[in-house]
Amino acid sequence: MPIKVIVDTDTGVDDAMGCALALRSPELDVLAFTSVFGNVSVELTTENTAYLMEVFGRPDIPLAKGAGRALVGTPNYSPFVHGDDGVGNAGFDKAKTVKPVQQSAAELTVELGRKHPGEITYIALGPLTNLALALAIDPDLPKYLPRVVWMGGAAFVPGNVTPVAEADAWHDPEGAQMVLQQAGWHIDMVGLDVTDDTILVEEDLKRLEAGSAQGRYIAAMMPFYMRFYSAKLGQYACAAHSALTVAIVADPAIVTREEKYPVQVELTGKLTRGMTIADRRTNNSNGGSPEWKDTPLTNILIDVDRPRFREMFLSRIET
Repeated sequence: MPIKVIVDTDTGVDDAMGCALALRSPELDVLAFTSVFGNVSVELTTENTAYLMEVFGRPDIPLAKGAGRALVGTPNYSPFVHGDDGVGNAGFDKAKTVKPVQQSAAELTVELGRKHPGEITYIALGPLTNLALALAIDPDLPKYLPRVVWMGGAAFVPGNVTPVAEADAWHDPEGAQMVLQQAGWHIDMVGLDVTDDTILVEEDLKRLEAGSAQGRYIAAMMPFYMRFYSAKLGQYACAAHSALTVAIVADPAIVTREEKYPVQVELTGKLTRGMTIADRRTNNSNGGSPEWKDTPLTNILIDVDRPRFREMFLSRIET
């Protein structure tokens, strides 16, 4: 039976890849998409998600607009990464049939969690603001929503928006801290430790360009993103952060190494705000450190089968 999922997304280029893979994975049953600010404004991430749902022929799935800002502070976008529109300045039309439901993302998340208790995996591809707000509505949410898979954080590698902070943690550190400190759910952190070097190259772009209309849609937004990554990677390529996150839910065998540690998010440091800190003094069995004895363990992905992921993604999107 397919795994029921809610996909929470700040739809930029890699997030669109992840949403597309969710829709093309028979192992997953997408109950809803929820949008959040992050790569671009929530207005744009909502529109980008709506258009993607039309391209993939799934206007039947509810789409709920979420938070337009973090719990603390004001949004700070990076159009040089994903383009002014969030999808590589590809010039797509606006969605014609898909419109957001009346409920907020947090409200819909709580409703679906109560409707399908214990059955839903929450896939977060952006800041954790919507889930933090859902938790504020219903503190018992982890009883209904047992697993969270978050594309965010960086435990053992440098950050990407500051020397120590990954973008989605940095966009809303308070939201991330609120979620990570809540006991009762299993959290997988799919951070830069595994996503930053899980890449798609020019050969993959050409494969998508030669494929289906949906493959060409994804390919149209990739060049802008790949040009940004070229300086970092030394080749015409891009990281597939969000697609990898979705893939590990659909195919757990992609994960080859994972370890559990207490994780907290730095909230106050001028140079370290948004840093995700794993207390590596602990081991996987003792359940906590002396200073963080009440901090739940987070399952951190350490390594993945990249060829397996790449073929899974390309074969499902190109057809």
